[in-house]
Amino acid sequence: MIFRMNSWNGIKQYKKIFLLFFLALGLSCLLAPLIKIFLDSLIPSSPFLADLLRYKQGSYDFGRVMRRIIMAVVLILILLLRKQLMIGSLIKRGIKPIRGWAEQLQMGFLLGAGLFIFYITILWISGIQTFDPSARLFHDIIFRLPILLLIAVLVGCIEELLFRGFIFQGMLLDMSAVSAVCISSLFFSSLHFFRVKFIVSTGFQPLVGFSIIYHTFENIIVDFSANWSTLIGLFLVGAVLSYSFLRTKSLYLAIGLHAGWVFLIKTNKLIFDHHAGKNVAWLFGDDYIVTGVLGWIFLLFTFVLIRFVTKVSYHGKDAASAC
Repeated sequence: MIFRMNSWNGIKQYKKIFLLFFLALGLSCLLAPLIKIFLDSLIPSSPFLADLLRYKQGSYDFGRVMRRIIMAVVLILILLLRKQLMIGSLIKRGIKPIRGWAEQLQMGFLLGAGLFIFYITILWISGIQTFDPSARLFHDIIFRLPILLLIAVLVGCIEELLFRGFIFQGMLLDMSAVSAVCISSLFFSSLHFFRVKFIVSTGFQPLVGFSIIYHTFENIIVDFSANWSTLIGLFLVGAVLSYSFLRTKSLYLAIGLHAGWVFLIKTNKLIFDHHAGKNVAWLFGDDYIVTGVLGWIFLLFTFVLIRFVTKVSYHGKDAASAC
C-alpha cells in the first residue's frame, strides 16, 4: 500500500471517500498500460474479446477496459480498507432487517415504474415516443424482459449499496443531511460520465490510463454545455434516492425505485423510438428521460410522493417526520 492503513484514522469519513476515489483513479492509471499489453496479445486470437472491445484493424476501445479496471481497483481497495472505511457497518445499517422491508422494496419498484409509465404515456400522446413492434419480434421482446428485470435489480442493488449505503451514509457522519444529499448526488451524477470511448492501437502506451481520465473530465467540464441537462437529471435522481433513504432509514425503498427506473428505461428503449427534435428537446429530453424539464418535474413530484407514502415509526414516533 502507498500509505499505512492506520493513517486513515482521524480522517473524516467524507474525506476518506474522496481519497478512495482519487487513489483508485491513480492506481488504475498505473495498471492500465500493463493490462493493455496483456490484452494486445489476446485480442487477435479471441473473437469474444475482439467483438466486446470492437477490435478492427489493430485498434479497439480501451475506454471500456478502463472502466472495468477502475471498478476492480475500487472493489479491491474497499476490501483492503473495509475497517478504516467502515463500509461494512454502514451498509449493514442500510440493509438491516426491518418490519415491512419487502413492502418498501415493492412500493419503490411500483412507484418508480408507475410514474415512468405515466411519463411515457404523455410522451406517446405528444408524439415524442412511437411504438414500433416491427423493430423486434414479439417473442424476442418477451424473452428479453426477464433479463432486463434481472439487470435492473442487480444495478439497483449494487449502486444503492455503494452510493446510498456507503457514500451517502458516510457523508451523513460529518455533515448535514442537505449537504450530504447535494454532494453525494453530484458525485453520483458525475460518475455516470466515466464512459469515454477511447480508441487505441496495439503497442505499449504508458500514459493511456491518464489520457482516458483526462478526456473524461474534459467531457464534463469543456463540454458542459452539452452535458448540463444530463448532470441535472442524474443529480435529481440521486437526490430522490437519498431522500428515500432519509425517510425510511433503510435502502429498500431506494433499491426498488432504482430498479423500477432502470427496468422501464431499458424496456422503453427496447420497444419505443424517441423523436424529440431540437425545438422540444429542452422539454422532453432524450431517450434517457431525465435530460428534459418534464423529466425533472416528474422527479420533483417523486419527492412529494415519497414524503406522502413513507411513514416509518421508531419507538412509537415518526422518525421520518424530522427529515
